[in-house]
Amino acid sequence: MSAKASSVSLSHEKMSSVGSDWKLTNGAGYILDRDRSHAAASRLNLQFYLWKDSLGFNIHPTISQSLFPSTKSNELVSSQSPVAICEVASGTGIWLTDVARSVPPSTILTGLDYNLSQSPPAAWLPPNMSMRHWNVFDLVPEDLVGKYDYVHTRLLVLVVGESKDPGPIIRNLFKLLKPGGWLQWDELDTVNMSIQKVDPALETPALEELRKWSWADGRLDWTVKLPEFMEKEGFTEVKGDLSGDPPALARAFTEQHLLTAEEFAEGLIKLGKREVGEKYFGLVHKAHQEAIEGAALCVPRIVCVGRKPL
Repeated sequence: MSAKASSVSLSHEKMSSVGSDWKLTNGAGYILDRDRSHAAASRLNLQFYLWKDSLGFNIHPTISQSLFPSTKSNELVSSQSPVAICEVASGTGIWLTDVARSVPPSTILTGLDYNLSQSPPAAWLPPNMSMRHWNVFDLVPEDLVGKYDYVHTRLLVLVVGESKDPGPIIRNLFKLLKPGGWLQWDELDTVNMSIQKVDPALETPALEELRKWSWADGRLDWTVKLPEFMEKEGFTEVKGDLSGDPPALARAFTEQHLLTAEEFAEGLIKLGKREVGEKYFGLVHKAHQEAIEGAALCVPRIVCVGRKPL
């Protein structure tokens, strides 16, 4: 499904109850990865492989063909030397290290994150890759302004938080790009979620509660409007593509969503909301049983691309 410079259609009934629990995290910053960093890093790495398998690419084909015109079926050749790629909110660095395998070795790869504790030691990175500390809300360092041909970011939905406005982030990403450079922002579409079942008669109250929690009383609806936000901030050639869960991956995606819910529960407990946090641990346990019985929480992914004018 493609939506060029327009919102993806909204299709949900109003949901509340557990969705409003996100208000308990207002002002707390990034709620995930608050204690068990090794578990959070494992979830991020699993998430990467699931996204890659589902989407079928790391670099959106439109951008890949622009930066690396193919001369052979599986070989990318740079049209300029060297191409500079940046990933913002690079986390464990796994997206960049995987990209390093498919681009020319002259490609400059930079990972930016406010917390580099989950990334590998510098000595273990590909020789053309480096990691650097930067908070996406801070001023863009002068030496990074207009440096990159392509900027990639993924899953900043909780970083945007209660503001529901990705504009400040988009403006900073815009500054990182050279004229003619590309931005790719991958997000979750919590508006068009669904519960899929092998047997329609199967009851799934726990997964339904987690669906309401994922929708978060609409505070995440901005993700399906990313094409509009990007166009507003000056990007051209903007489009948004939706990708759902292939049946063979639906169970694996569900397990990953359950890991995210557990991290949310741990974050709530650390904020002093133990009773609410324990509620989510209980929901995860019940939802896992529902998954065993043949149900899945399916949350589509939206990939938005746009180009900085020349």
